[in-house]
Amino acid sequence: MNDAELLIRLEAALAITREAGRGVVRHFVKFAQRRAADPEIKSDGTPVTAADREAESVIRDRVANLFPRDGILGEEFGESSGESGYRWVIDPIDGTASFICGVPLFATLIGIERNGQPVAGVIHLPALGESVSGAHGFGAMHHVDGHQPRIARVSSITELHRASFVSTSVDYFIQSGKAALYNDLVSAARISRGFGDAYAFALVATGRADFCVEPGVKPWDIAAVGPVIDAAGGRWSDFHGNIRTDRGSIVASNGVLHEAVLSMIARSG
Repeated sequence: MNDAELLIRLEAALAITREAGRGVVRHFVKFAQRRAADPEIKSDGTPVTAADREAESVIRDRVANLFPRDGILGEEFGESSGESGYRWVIDPIDGTASFICGVPLFATLIGIERNGQPVAGVIHLPALGESVSGAHGFGAMHHVDGHQPRIARVSSITELHRASFVSTSVDYFIQSGKAALYNDLVSAARISRGFGDAYAFALVATGRADFCVEPGVKPWDIAAVGPVIDAAGGRWSDFHGNIRTDRGSIVASNGVLHEAVLSMIARSG
């Protein structure tokens, strides 16, 4: 892997998410004040807004201009093939359901793959002025507006009964036939909270939560957060322990707890 090429892309991804995020926040103010139109519902039952499409368009345009040989996969506008071996995976607003309810825990996500493997990512939380970025082998950084970036590092908790468990919603477990697993995880952890979508992964990457479990996810939900967790010293996988973005599930942890969480998932069936 060309380290310089990867780091150039990571820095660009951080800048691009911030630019797109500024536009997202302008739309968010309208939803927070209940002045926005009702969102459109896509064929898969999930909401989408003009802000989603605008943000993805901005990101795609910037990537195409800076890295014209790279591929792009986005939630709203599909895939554009490339020839460099790099692919940018975009979720313009991860947590649109939170966004339209005026909850500020949504994110703009950019994941970078090389030869099909997730290698770098940015989790940007526009309404909070916060980002976590990282690349495999280079560590992760926590950026907060008005402050110097700091190294992002997962927690050192070693036992589930002392751990904090975060996930978006029990609804996703119910819809995936995993309601019993959710109850087991809540019972096993010291504390559980429903901090939504990519914000939960940002908490794990910065050591403010210890593990996150999410069923029912798509590649653009995972491509950015997996490398960030890895770069922060943690571990991520699907429910079977595989490093895949196309299996519809993700476990992200501080690494120490990972096998214990996977064992609980296996026992739940």
